Amino acid sequence: MAHRHSPPVPSSLRAAFEADKAHALKHKRLTIERLAELLGTTPATLYKWIETDAMPVRVLVGWQHLTGAANVVRYLASREGGVVIQIPTGRAPSSDDIHILQATLNGAIGALLEFMQGKADREACMGKLSTGLESLAWHRANVEKSDQPELELR
Repeated sequence: MAHRHSPPVPSSLRAAFEADKAHALKHKRLTIERLAELLGTTPATLYKWIETDAMPVRVLVGWQHLTGAANVVRYLASREGGVVIQIPTGRAPSSDDIHILQATLNGAIGALLEFMQGKADREACMGKLSTGLESLAWHRANVEKSDQPELELR
């Protein structure tokens, strides 16, 4: 899920699938063959779903859980004008959190300016704007919960 350290929202569903797949391999050491097995399908079918952007909805929740990433969900939400954020705990942000937010928002504004000048494509601009919205939404919810902070259980 998105939060204050979110990467840009993917610019296509294919890019989202590829990012989730790469995350699963890097952070969970799950190959496409192992992902397919855990999803109850074959590697060929899983490759086909990814290549054709046609993964069945019933598989998406398992995909997100297994890969440990939410790029597909974030992409789908952004296409409908929505954002996805983790539920914050109400903790005080660090100076690094604020610097990351500022850099994210600067990137979003820069992408918007480039788009307005015809120097950037629509999808890339929307991805950076969605990431900025997600970051702001996370911080807004975190401030809202600041009077009742929760413990982070990990």
